[in-house]
Amino acid sequence: MIVLDDRLAAAESMVRPGSRVADVGTDHGYLIARLLLSGKAVFGYACDIHPKPLEKARETLAQYGLLDRAKLCLGDGLQGLCSDQVDDIVIAGMGGDTILHILDEAGWHDPAQRFVLQPMTKAHELRSGLAARGYGLLQEQAALAKGFAYAVMQVQWTGVRRQISALEARVGLMAQCPSQAAQAYLANQAAVVRKMAEGMALSNTKRNESEKYYELYQEIQAICRDMGEKR
Repeated sequence: MIVLDDRLAAAESMVRPGSRVADVGTDHGYLIARLLLSGKAVFGYACDIHPKPLEKARETLAQYGLLDRAKLCLGDGLQGLCSDQVDDIVIAGMGGDTILHILDEAGWHDPAQRFVLQPMTKAHELRSGLAARGYGLLQEQAALAKGFAYAVMQVQWTGVRRQISALEARVGLMAQCPSQAAQAYLANQAAVVRKMAEGMALSNTKRNESEKYYELYQEIQAICRDMGEKR
């Protein structure tokens, strides 16, 4: 069986059994191959903007005799696929802004679909952007990879657009799934916000904004401490 790192393993856990799955930015095709081998996915689309990763994905799928249950798609994001071909869409290993761009370009607004997203950067911008675009966050967990904690989230199109607070953008649903990885994630977010507050406090133009960032830092710290006590 193919072994996934914690990021992709968390993404795999959020894919629904019996789904037709698209993996955007598939790289070596490991996630699609594992989903097909386990029987969790009934069909897989390995998608990538570059030919070389797709060739590696083809080799992986061929190695495990899975080419008849998968299709390789060369293109940007979900180009080349139709919404009714896919149930669950995994977009992992990209920046939060890039993920939002892919969702915007695809324009898939089917409440029956689930998007499993794993941003490498700008997770807070991704959460804010999702809420503003009408996506609801269903579940979220943290995953450790190479000493760094990442967010992995499952979202659904609801059509309800809303603005979320700075705290919700930074924390998401992490408090609902306490773990060592979630604590590490929250601690990192607190450190980032504190550094921003300290920088603003030294700025002539942004000094007045520093207080709200210090307050945000304290709120994240409190959630992190509470999570540690529960664990």
